[in-house]
Amino acid sequence: MIRNSNQIPSTKIAPGFLVAMSALFLFGFLAGSVWAKGEPQLIYEVEGKSSVKNNDYSRGRARAVDYAFKNALTVALQDLLGGSAYRRNRKGLARMLKYPKKYIKQYRFLEFYDSDVEQFSRVKLEVVFFPEAINRALSKLGILASLVKPNTAIVLVNERSLSAEAPPDFWEYVPISEVAILQKFLAAGVKITTREKISEMVDESTVFEAIQGDLDAAVDIGLKAKVDIVIVGTAVSTRLGDKNAEGLITVQSNLTLRAVSTTQAVVIAARSDFASVESEEEFKGELQAFEVVGKKMAVFFLDAMKRYWEPKPQPDVAVGIGEPGSENPDLLGSPSPSSGSTPSIMEDL
Repeated sequence: MIRNSNQIPSTKIAPGFLVAMSALFLFGFLAGSVWAKGEPQLIYEVEGKSSVKNNDYSRGRARAVDYAFKNALTVALQDLLGGSAYRRNRKGLARMLKYPKKYIKQYRFLEFYDSDVEQFSRVKLEVVFFPEAINRALSKLGILASLVKPNTAIVLVNERSLSAEAPPDFWEYVPISEVAILQKFLAAGVKITTREKISEMVDESTVFEAIQGDLDAAVDIGLKAKVDIVIVGTAVSTRLGDKNAEGLITVQSNLTLRAVSTTQAVVIAARSDFASVESEEEFKGELQAFEVVGKKMAVFFLDAMKRYWEPKPQPDVAVGIGEPGSENPDLLGSPSPSSGSTPSIMEDL
């Protein structure tokens, strides 16, 4: 997002300008070179203005840059939190605004102006922030918790069918495993937000980043959905061998999920599981297998969320390993399935 400000008068160069501006440009270049990673996510154009004393334009410009940094962070926080939340938490946010450089990823000068007559310096900057740094600071201040609804969750599964010729766009379908999980959550009293409600607010790329383990992407989804927990992962199905003597096909569905706390930006639980179903038709068996493994996973994550929501110290990351012989949810009118699970593979937890 880019904020436009009023145009600045034509540039006038004051004595000592080149040396001072060279230093400022160098600082901005180094900040961008050292800290840049990935594409910018929070971009603002802002102005800063400072009075000049004793013709010390170098110091005046430096103060103007500091004011621009503070203005940029103020606008970023207002955008992230909303006007009412920003006003409610103004006292706590003052700590962040005191040191805005901590959250700046890079910046560059767009315009500058020095007035010999009015004795002031003004700069216009493009400022890029670290979203993760801002989110962590807001979390430590306890402000993120006020933005989400308690005991709420969203589940987003990237499900791929063996029977589909080409994978559909992420927001254009609702996975069977995802539906199975949501049904269990609703029955247990967990308030859920569906993918339809946030499809216009969250980019598909953000979801895929969260699925791949990007905590900041998961937090971004949680804040937009206003939910406490974000559960993301993948589901795939495979056919195991040919038809048996009874003419049945065995289809296996694998599901890997992780649950992320929006307010604390940590993984609270993760699990990989699978279910196998015998069916006369490959497509029917696949749907049943997705449903079975989804219901199994729902039981695990319901327990993990319940422990997380209990008023006690934050739990360690839970890694689920299915017990041999564990029972599966019943499927009316479907063949008796078999299932199992493996430890989840988690990076950077």
